[in-house]
Amino acid sequence: MIVDAQGRVMATSVERPSVFADPAVIPRVRLVLDPNVVRPEKIIAEPQVVKSYEVVARELGRVLGLDARVLADELLCRAGRRFFWVKRKVSEEEARAVRSLNLRGVGIIYESERRYPMNKRFAHGLGFVDPQGRALAGLELRFDEALRGREGRRTVVTDVRRRAIYTSKEGYAAPEDGSHLALTIDAAIQAAAEEALAGAVEQFQAQAGSVIVMSPQTGEVLALANVPTFDLNDYANYPESARCNVAIQAPFEPGSTFKPIVAAAALAEKVTWPGERIFCHHGLYKAGRRRLHDHHPFGTLTFEQVVVKSSNIGMAILGQRLGNERLHAYIRRFGFGRPTGVELPGEDGGIVLPLRRWTSYSTTSLPMGQELAVTQIQLAAAFSAIVNDGVLLRPRVVRGVIGADGSVKEDRSKPAVVGRVLSEATASKMAEDILVRVVEEGTGRRAKLAGYRVSGKTGTAQIARRGGGGYEPDAYVSSFVGAAPAGDPEVLVYLMVIRPVKRLGYYGGTVAAPAVREILIKTLGYLGVPPAEGQSAPMRLVNGR
Repeated sequence: MIVDAQGRVMATSVERPSVFADPAVIPRVRLVLDPNVVRPEKIIAEPQVVKSYEVVARELGRVLGLDARVLADELLCRAGRRFFWVKRKVSEEEARAVRSLNLRGVGIIYESERRYPMNKRFAHGLGFVDPQGRALAGLELRFDEALRGREGRRTVVTDVRRRAIYTSKEGYAAPEDGSHLALTIDAAIQAAAEEALAGAVEQFQAQAGSVIVMSPQTGEVLALANVPTFDLNDYANYPESARCNVAIQAPFEPGSTFKPIVAAAALAEKVTWPGERIFCHHGLYKAGRRRLHDHHPFGTLTFEQVVVKSSNIGMAILGQRLGNERLHAYIRRFGFGRPTGVELPGEDGGIVLPLRRWTSYSTTSLPMGQELAVTQIQLAAAFSAIVNDGVLLRPRVVRGVIGADGSVKEDRSKPAVVGRVLSEATASKMAEDILVRVVEEGTGRRAKLAGYRVSGKTGTAQIARRGGGGYEPDAYVSSFVGAAPAGDPEVLVYLMVIRPVKRLGYYGGTVAAPAVREILIKTLGYLGVPPAEGQSAPMRLVNGR
């Protein structure tokens, strides 16, 4: 089985009956095959033989809902074979009806079938198994060897007609049941995240969306969802695009959600300081031959206000002070440009160009979240490092592998530390002051939460044209990342909405922040995280509602 953090079953195997036939023993008389033809429909058979197949096909067709004439032809065409699937994965009622017919050459075999009791829940993470039992995606594929178990082996000595004489004591290996997988995913939090994401995508008539909920202090992924999604029990009837795990497989230019990374680097390298006043050129800044604009014309802003008000010009100036070498070093230190190592297959490492290919344009583009591509899981991990005292952790969706006997075969419950990326002082300044002000007085006000301080950042990134050459018109990724309670965060949520309809809203603070707020309210209540002293607790989440 695959179970969530509370032991709820998310994937399991069941035995399903399948009906088979042995065409060679159905007729009571010998078939005569014409040696001059090879097409199976040219089989020449005596009338009694044909009638035998017709009788069997008629009875099976009646109880299994099959076309008797087609089935009779199929049986006749396979008359010399010893095995033919009549109908696989039938119901128990159908199996009982077949047994009651007591037809010669017809039998029941029980096959293992993978079932997903929660249907669409965590579909992109769990993955799926085909009818033949082959794992094709997600955790099913990544942990296939552990989940599948091992077949047994027995050596039997036979005579020339393959009749067993005795069983050899040597060469015997007992079969082993597969292990169970225990996840960090909590189905109740997963349900809340899926509901909020679907609501945001529908409200803004967007093309797609994705969300990640993490524990920033442990690296555990509590929920991961994408829209569109699909039913794991019926995956073949959904387009391949619906099965793409956008959160880990689709790099994008992050826009302003990347600004805290560069701001923290500037603070760490002492090219700026808290309270420094930075002139932002009233919304138009010339950097060489390039002209940079702000969404609003700002004059002089403090360092903190540059992040709070999301000034492109202020960030570009900080990038020029850092220089390309230090910019590149911090971007790589935060984990961009390589996979995070989360246990889900198909993770993309994103795009960070080699330093030798950076130009003066890079110096001002990267601080605005342009000229690189990141995945959602990378940015969630990087933001978690800022709110986790500067320590970068590897995201995890698996807590452990449990043997069929209940023993722990693989313990993955401890945080996996990648390294320290910021000092505690720098991380604290960012997480407990600047990013809180983004929510309290800046672009993330719609994520403000009664009873808790929230550290957050909005993002409104343009979507680059395929093949280069600028950006698509009116095409945006609207995002918000938020963690609460600020200072001791239990939950981090990063939600993005892809291609919302512009006239309905496209700024991250408008499109994504309210959905993040909804997830934080429900998750903090569900986890029992107490609000600040004197504040009321949020609503509690029960069974995902």
